[in-house]
Amino acid sequence: MRLKKWLCGALTGVSLFAASVVSFAAERVSWEAPPTLTLVAECDYQWGGIAVSPSGRIFVCFPSWGNHPAYHVGELLNGTVYPYYDLEDHASFGCVQSVYSDGSETLWVLDTGTKPTGNVAPSDAKLLIVDLSRNEISRTYMIPPEALLPDSVLNDVRVDNARGVAYITDSGHGGVIVLELTTGDAWRALTDIPEVRANIQSIYFPSGLYSNLAHTDGLELDSEKTRLFFSSLGSDILYTVPTAALLDRSLTVADRQKQIKAINVQNVPTDGMVLRNGMLYMGALSNEGVWEFELDKTDVADAGAILNLGKDIRWASSFALGPDDSVYFITSANNYPPEQQKPYEMYRMTWPKKRDGQQYDSN
Repeated sequence: MRLKKWLCGALTGVSLFAASVVSFAAERVSWEAPPTLTLVAECDYQWGGIAVSPSGRIFVCFPSWGNHPAYHVGELLNGTVYPYYDLEDHASFGCVQSVYSDGSETLWVLDTGTKPTGNVAPSDAKLLIVDLSRNEISRTYMIPPEALLPDSVLNDVRVDNARGVAYITDSGHGGVIVLELTTGDAWRALTDIPEVRANIQSIYFPSGLYSNLAHTDGLELDSEKTRLFFSSLGSDILYTVPTAALLDRSLTVADRQKQIKAINVQNVPTDGMVLRNGMLYMGALSNEGVWEFELDKTDVADAGAILNLGKDIRWASSFALGPDDSVYFITSANNYPPEQQKPYEMYRMTWPKKRDGQQYDSN
């Protein structure tokens, strides 16, 4: 894999190159045995999210702002994506940005409500629960207007069924929204603070600068659902915050901000993440690779590395954990000219398993 440095431009209006700094974190390549990378599927339409159910069913979504088909949610069957049942007949979608599996036979579908003007229509922003055993919508949560701002773009979602909440990132304005699943109430737990905003203005690619950078983007929960990890697409910092702080409505945003911890200040600009066995996996965009970050590593400088996958990954945009502990991700090739973006790819990473202290390949 060829390595590509990225440049961070300060958001001050000064010249990008005069204010740029170079991050060396993305140059560290893992020399451990890499996972096996398998191409699962290709598509002529730009997908935005991926989810894998416990039974191994694979779902994708197609945002309306990109090159999209006539439907919004699809299922991969025998290597080809088809419209997912008659979901479109029972839900009026605006722009489906994310699909998510919570570890049960349930699919969560996040509709930003974004219109062609780029603004949110409060009556359209929603989160749907789809019962995969019956292939039908079991509940629809309309996002309360008070949780949205004129420039809001709902981006990604994680669910904690035990506590009855969903966490949603707002990549348009920047923020984390908490949705209460029993009542349907929602609040902006994090908003209008630097941690949820982009802190770089461009990412450098060999083809040039990419400057269409969003705010709070990818998020993930730890295995106990007590910590939320998040980062902005236009950021080089990985943050974590106790979920207890987000759920305590007596706290102000300033109170919650005090509990946010920057766990890696030399992270990679990324677009989505997933947790697997204590490791966060996310796209290393400008390096055209996948970044692995070990959460419990005491030496942060040694905690992250680019996986040596043997090929360039054209903007990994969404990640999902498979039932066998494999990791799926899709590419969106956002930094390529439109005529060079297709086909959009779906990959699966698998690791050798251990038995009696010995490695064996289970792929």
